[in-house]
Amino acid sequence: MKFGKLVIGILFVGAGAMLLAGKVGALPPGTWPWFLRFWPLILVAVGLALLANALKNVVIGVIAVAIIVASLVFGWFWISRHGDAAKMEHLSSIDLNKPEVHAVTLQIRAVGGGMTLAADSSAHDVLLVNVHGVGDAELAAHRWSVTKETGYLDWPARSGITEPGLVGGVIRVGAPAQMPTRVRSDAYFSSAHVDLSEMKPAQCDLGAVGSSVTIRVGAARPPRIRIHGWLSNIEIHLPANCATRVEALSALTMRSLPSDFVEHAATSSKGKSTYWASDGPGRPISIAIEGPMMRVRIVRDLPRTS
Repeated sequence: MKFGKLVIGILFVGAGAMLLAGKVGALPPGTWPWFLRFWPLILVAVGLALLANALKNVVIGVIAVAIIVASLVFGWFWISRHGDAAKMEHLSSIDLNKPEVHAVTLQIRAVGGGMTLAADSSAHDVLLVNVHGVGDAELAAHRWSVTKETGYLDWPARSGITEPGLVGGVIRVGAPAQMPTRVRSDAYFSSAHVDLSEMKPAQCDLGAVGSSVTIRVGAARPPRIRIHGWLSNIEIHLPANCATRVEALSALTMRSLPSDFVEHAATSSKGKSTYWASDGPGRPISIAIEGPMMRVRIVRDLPRTS
């Protein structure tokens, strides 16, 4: 009996069923991270199945199949017992006066989940943090530190690849309006929404792999927006009269720019390059797109009318 093929077949059926359940909303958040914690069992089962084929030993093969079946059965049992806990929101607020904080740096890592940053009218001298899609408050926890009046928010606090706080979790951060903010975050197969229109952005540096990223800029412009990674969709909203320079370092970058952007050629120590620029009042925003298979779209937001 080909136990190797049998074990792999069961794995595909189980993983496919979980993916389908997730698509129809039957799979609670936090499930995939929980399974990832026990990935060595898969190696053990596959290894035993291959060993059974080589030795033509039915007993070893049955043990390998039993490990996979038992893991899937126990997984579904865990989902039925802990699914409701994973749907809970974990809310917290960070006091920006004790100790006093004049700027915030966000260092967020999202895998298979999402992140949202925006000014919040209800955030007065506090940073509001809302996490969901994880099992409990301990796994949803963030790390907060203050150095020279700058607060650093790291999420998740436990950043191992097998930790549920990292995989599948969604975090929303609400900051006081006009708060000086630096964004240094990474999104892997996730969605990222960064609304800087009512804040004072000092830096925006995002890693994006297989992700969808939306950035919105207001009157207070960051000097530079850098997005690096691959196979991601990037959409950046700019004010109507914002001077901008866009540089894509990969020839495989797809772009959609407003009609006022003009193509330019430049020569540097690295050779010839091309960038696109538009004129406007004030210092231009520099937008750098680094990595292959990136699609960038620049949108001009119309001025608000009273």
